Amino acid sequence: MTTSRYIVVADLKLHFHTMGSGPALAMFHPSPSSSESLLPLAKILADTYTVFVFDTPGYGKSDGLGFVPRTVKEYTAFFKKAFEAMKMDRFAIYGSATGAQIAIRYALENPTQVSHVFLDNSAHFDDALCEAILTHYFPDLTPQLDGSHLGTIWQIVSQMFQYFPWCFTTEEYALNRPQMPANILHMVAMDYLIAGADYAHAYRAAFKHERGMYVQQLQVPTTIFKWEGSIIAKYIDALLAFDYTNNVSSFLMEGDATERTHLMTQYMKDTATSFELFAAKTHFESYQPEDKIKYHKDVRTAPSVRDDGQHLMEAWTHLVEQNTLLNAEQIQSCLIDWYSN
Repeated sequence: MTTSRYIVVADLKLHFHTMGSGPALAMFHPSPSSSESLLPLAKILADTYTVFVFDTPGYGKSDGLGFVPRTVKEYTAFFKKAFEAMKMDRFAIYGSATGAQIAIRYALENPTQVSHVFLDNSAHFDDALCEAILTHYFPDLTPQLDGSHLGTIWQIVSQMFQYFPWCFTTEEYALNRPQMPANILHMVAMDYLIAGADYAHAYRAAFKHERGMYVQQLQVPTTIFKWEGSIIAKYIDALLAFDYTNNVSSFLMEGDATERTHLMTQYMKDTATSFELFAAKTHFESYQPEDKIKYHKDVRTAPSVRDDGQHLMEAWTHLVEQNTLLNAEQIQSCLIDWYSN
């Protein structure tokens, strides 16, 4: 059974899902999504691990750090305090994309605490590409009352499955694959909307940390996963091209999404046989959702998802017209709630 919990660390609320039994596994998600994106994977692993799937500070239901973080270290310092409060003395870590960089940095700083690091969607970017990404990849998505930021979000999610990085639309960066269905694009767009104006905080810090030299410095057992057909395949290959000591290995997963997930989770389960069991003694608070903004709409359902993303603008315009006293951030909360029901 999946349980939604939180713990307060330095007056900040850290939200997570927990489930299962066995050795502890901490899971860190990509940006700008939340722990929700990892729940299908976590549920598979819960028959082997006691799984903790965290919302990175500032994402999902976790409070932000209270300042603009510049490095991954500022996130791992917070998680260090959280794990001490949770009495998690030794555990494995799975991280995907941004979460992989948090996993690497945490294991570098706390090697005796980490039994294994599983890196998914982890890559290497050279200095020139990283600088270009930091310059162009993160447009301002502050909610605007006229809804103009929605078009930018839809452009991002549409192009991210056609180019990587999404902001460079030349053949060099083309993925040459069919466009994702509109419902998938909508789901990713909702991640951006939920993350809000601060969506780029952990995202930017992760890109600056995405270097093979940090993986080379790891002292703990580490596995780099590579998915067949990954949109960042060539950057994963760049990471794998580094020379590593025997504690770092790679694992290639072929086949469709179901087959790849089975291969990865079975690998992680097999690895868990050598881990210590986890016994939690900390009391975690049950998560109580915050009160939603009360808003009006004169139709029951939100506009149907469209390929061009105009359903978001249609919904936004309707909400603005029906709720003239709300500001842009409040309208955005209403939009998220409308499409969540």
